[in-house]
Parts: sequence; structure tokens; C-alpha cells
Amino acid sequence: MAAPDAPPPAPPARRTPSYLPLIITAAIALVVGGGLGFGAGWFSYQRYLASTFEQAAEDIGQDLADPAGGDGGNPAPAEPAGPPEPTDTPSDGLFEYTITGIKAADSYNDQDCGSNYQPAEGARFLVMDIRAENVGQAASMPAVDPGEVRGYSADGRAFETHMDICSFADETNPGTTTEYDVVFEVPTDVEFTVVELMSYEAPDFAVIEATS
Repeated sequence: MAAPDAPPPAPPARRTPSYLPLIITAAIALVVGGGLGFGAGWFSYQRYLASTFEQAAEDIGQDLADPAGGDGGNPAPAEPAGPPEPTDTPSDGLFEYTITGIKAADSYNDQDCGSNYQPAEGARFLVMDIRAENVGQAASMPAVDPGEVRGYSADGRAFETHMDICSFADETNPGTTTEYDVVFEVPTDVEFTVVELMSYEAPDFAVIEATS
């Protein structure tokens, strides 16, 4: 009896393909690419900062070299404003004013407060006589205190009344008139062209021509 044939050899086992090398390769490429992108962005940002700082330094240098903005260090002279224009009416809404006289003086005897004043060196007093008629609806005081009467020279300089010299005006009923004076201390070459008046309760101000 013949011996049975040997069984055929078993086929070789199939190996499951390994994706690990591909995964590792892709990860490396991603890391390298991201690093390159980050590095490029970082260097680009550094270049931007450097350029910004350089421009700022140039601007500061120009400002220090030419603080007047290209005018050789000499600011443009201011245009003289000049005095205000006279208003249409000589009224501040409560009183109608008239300048009846302006006198220059080397001293002033303040009879109301009992003192005699001398102007500073290079200055003189201008004593302004004012008539005020109450055109309002109730008794009130005309412009008399410092800040309520202001004299203007032709070049637009404004002068306030003397703070220490007493100036008084009567409380005046509607339709009646009061007269009083105020005193300015000014340089000897100053003359007034207009006078601005505004009593404490007035809704507006009056600008009238100065007369002497």
C-alpha cells in the first residue's frame, strides 16, 4: 500500500501593513513646517518693530532739530486781535451807558475809602466817568466792580479797573440814572479806544467808544 501524499505547505501568513513610519514622517513634516512658519512670522514681526522704531526715532530727531515745524525755530508771530467792535446799542440789557470823560492822573485820592494812591513807575491812572441809565424792569446796580468794566487799547490789550481803589454806584430804579467813576492803572502810553461794560445781573454786554 502506497504511503499517502504529504499535505501541501501552508501559505505564508499575511503581514498587516504598518502605518507608523508614515505617521511619524507626517508628524515630523508638520512640526518642521509649523516651526518654519512660526520662525518666518517671528522674523517678519521683528523687522516690522525695527522699522517702526527707526521711523519714530527719525520723527523725534526732526522735532528736536526743528521744534517750530519747519520755521527755523521761530514761531509765526500772532496776528493782533485788536479791540472788540462797538455793539449796536450801548446797553447790556439792564443799563444804557455813556462815557462822559476820561482823565489821566498821577495820583488818586480815594475819598470813599480814605486812601491816596500812586501809580507804579512807568504807569498812570485813567479815571473814567460813567453815566448809566436803568432800562430794565427792576432796581439794579450798573457795571462798576473789577471784571465788569474793561478798557481796550488800539492794539487789543484789555485792562481791568484797579482792585484796591473803591468804586461805588448807586442801586438805580428803572428809568433813572446814576453817575460814578472807575479807575484804571495803565502804562503811560496807553489810551482806550473802546470800553466793555456788563453789570452783574445783565444778560449781555455793551461795547462803546471811549471818549476823553
